[in-house]
Amino acid sequence: MSYRALLIIDMLNDFLNEGAPLEVPEGRKIIPKVQEILKFARSKSWPIIYLADNHSETDPEFKIWPPHCVKGTKGAEVVDELKPNLDKGEIFIPKRRYSGFYGTDLDLWLRELGVKMVILTGVLTNICVMYTSADASQRGYHVVVMEDGVAGLTQEDTDWAIKQMRNVHKADILSLEGIKFLSAPK
Repeated sequence: MSYRALLIIDMLNDFLNEGAPLEVPEGRKIIPKVQEILKFARSKSWPIIYLADNHSETDPEFKIWPPHCVKGTKGAEVVDELKPNLDKGEIFIPKRRYSGFYGTDLDLWLRELGVKMVILTGVLTNICVMYTSADASQRGYHVVVMEDGVAGLTQEDTDWAIKQMRNVHKADILSLEGIKFLSAPK
């Protein structure tokens, strides 16, 4: 049982590699901060859950976005710097929609683990991070967004999404250092 869990959202090759189909250049800049919170979460034995776009070759999302993160391809894998340690119980959840909750076992995992607080990191701030935040909030989780551990295509997208998550989802927006000093519930 753990009070909090770290969710690493879409830190995948097809978003972070140069020339990737849905390249998020700002996403590469957050890798060191996500590495730091990952190391910290591991040291505290928090559950660590990777949420990963994982599409079929004919996914309807490809009418909106170029094909990306197709199941079984290198593009759908977590970047080398953040590889999950599945042998140590870290969880990898493939998803086909923006929210990590939609059509997945994320909520079931969190409830079985006794999680009350989810700490969100990853890309894109205004899409998959924000939709996961919305669904987490609606399910009664305390949402924390690691401000220096999320990235969008533009700073304007990120700023808008942060404002939405703070004001609408009532998420706490904290830096890596702020997250390290979160206290456990009384």
